[in-house]
This record gives sequence, structure tokens and C-alpha cells, in this order.
Amino acid sequence: MYASTVINSSTLKLARTNKAASSLGLVLPFNPCMQDEKTVENIVKDAEERVHVLLDRALDPAYADDMFVRVKKLFSKLNYNSHCKSIAVLLTPDEEKVTYLNFPVKPVAYLNKYVFLLELAANADRQPDFYFLIVEQSHVKLYEYHHSQLQIIYATKQESGQNEETNSEIVFKQVLQTIERMNANNQKPVFVTGSPKLVELFYNSHCYSNVLFRHLDNQAPFGEERIKEIVQEIISQWKYWRSKFIINRIMIMRNSNILIARIEVVLEALRRSVDGLLLIDKHLKQQLYKSRRANALFYTTDELMNQVERFLTRGNRIEITETGMLKEFGDIVLLPYKPSPFFHIFAGYQYRKT
Repeated sequence: MYASTVINSSTLKLARTNKAASSLGLVLPFNPCMQDEKTVENIVKDAEERVHVLLDRALDPAYADDMFVRVKKLFSKLNYNSHCKSIAVLLTPDEEKVTYLNFPVKPVAYLNKYVFLLELAANADRQPDFYFLIVEQSHVKLYEYHHSQLQIIYATKQESGQNEETNSEIVFKQVLQTIERMNANNQKPVFVTGSPKLVELFYNSHCYSNVLFRHLDNQAPFGEERIKEIVQEIISQWKYWRSKFIINRIMIMRNSNILIARIEVVLEALRRSVDGLLLIDKHLKQQLYKSRRANALFYTTDELMNQVERFLTRGNRIEITETGMLKEFGDIVLLPYKPSPFFHIFAGYQYRKT
């Protein structure tokens, strides 16, 4: 099922250029808490079979047989009690490792001498994931778009005959409490439409309005078909909205003096086990990869890769952003879930360097 896309033409093309490749990197969905054990076993078995084909096609027999034995050994020890969403498998001449990841991935395999966990984690499956709020004179409805499905998760009626502004503020407070409870750390954008006056009132009532996006050009009534149209429009522009949302979150944290940016400060945060979302510019990721491929590691790069691994095993996520998006911040940013006073010290340091 999921593992059918593990082997692709670019993987084979790369592997054939190095018949004695000795490292394998593989990610695949592995979500035993949400699927029955037989289904997960079939996913793993399918991945195992396809990796076998990949190895036989790409490597000399001695290398292929040895590596496949090691893959089977790792798969036989998977933890089916895990609450993770995927796994990353790394095999090198010196180690065999399975890392449990707390986010979905696009199945992929790398077969060469320079596979590392950051390359695998960069294949996170980032489908559109957001909230959609409709505010009108008579009611307020909150929807969640998740796993390609739109579901209503909160609804309330505006009470008639009362002061519109006062009544709306009470309702908005309830809605905001729901959003904040479900959207901890502002991890998803919220799109708002409805009555222009009420949308503005709601927008101005939120202290972090930069994670809200107003859709004021929509006309009532907001029936089922119209809602689907608006949602599809958001999905079609998801890459734009996702980038805008990330930048806005960065600015919120910078204005609050809790942003963790630039490699020295981020590395110190990772050493201290700070959790959150790690953003790495595509350009920096490529530079890190080239350093390892050229066997030209220096201390900071080597330690960063080790700390990234610890960061992922704690259940955190990494996102690779478009080249240039994080240039102002040294190509790397950590958005912490629980800011520590320690980082107020470093916030001033990193901006004095700019």
C-alpha cells in the first residue's frame, strides 16, 4: 500500500552509478496505534520486498545480500506498541538504526554512501492542514481540514436581540478558546470568512492575528457547496499560504524576543533539548549534505546532525523551506513550543550579529 512508492527511477539511477554502495536510507509510514497490526505488517513486508528488488538491481550480489539481511533484522525488531507515524531506517557500514518519527512521510529510499537522517526527514508528507472559520450574524462555525477531509468541530448561534458587538465578543472568546486548545503553539493557519464586519471584529480580537487569514471576498450564503469551493481554493494555493504562515510565525516570535535563529544559537537550543519546529533552508540542507559527501565535516556540522537526530527522536518535526526564505535568519530557525528565559539572552546576541 504505502510502500509502493519506495523505489523510484531517480533512486535506481543514483544507485547504479555506485555498484558498491554501502549505505541505505529508507522512510515509510508506520502507525500501529491507528491501524491493526496485520495492516502494518503488510506495509513493512511490502517495503522489505521492494527494498530487496532495489538492492538486487543496484548492487553487487555480496553487498546486496549482506544489506538485505541487516534490513530484515531491523524490521523484525520494530516496536508495534509505538505511537509514532513513520519510521526512518539508516544502515551504514558502522551502524544500523531505526528512528521513530512523529509525523507522516512520503515513502522513499536512498542508496549511496552519504545517507543521513536529515535527508530522510526532509520527505515529510505536508498535506494541507488548517482551520476554516465562518462568522455570520446568526452563527459561527469552525471546520478542520485534516487528512484530506473537512469536518465541523465547533458551532454556536449568535443570540438575537442583543448588542451585536458585545454578543459577538462573547462568542468569539469561546471560539478562540477552542482554537487555542486544539491548535497548540499555532501550528495550523486559520482562514476566516463571513460577514466582513464580524470577520474584522474577530481578526482584531486575536492577539496573534498574523496566523489568521481573512477571506473577505466571499458572499453569503455559505452553503455546503460554497464552503467546498472556498476550501478547494485554499488547497490549490497551499504552498503560498504555508510559506506565508511560517514567515508570520517567525515574526511573531521575533517580536516577542523568543525567536531562536542562526546556527550557533539553534545548536545551543538543541543541546538543551528545546522542542519545537525546526526550519532549515533548502540551501543550508544542501550545504550540509555536500559537506558530508565530500568528507569535509567540521565540528559544528557534525554536532548539528547529531542534535537533529535527538530532536527528531523526541517527537519533533523538521521542515525544509524554499531557498532564500530564511536568509535573514541565517538559514535556520527553531520555533520553540515552550520558550525558556535562557533564550532571551541569546535573542539579543543573534540580532546584534545581523
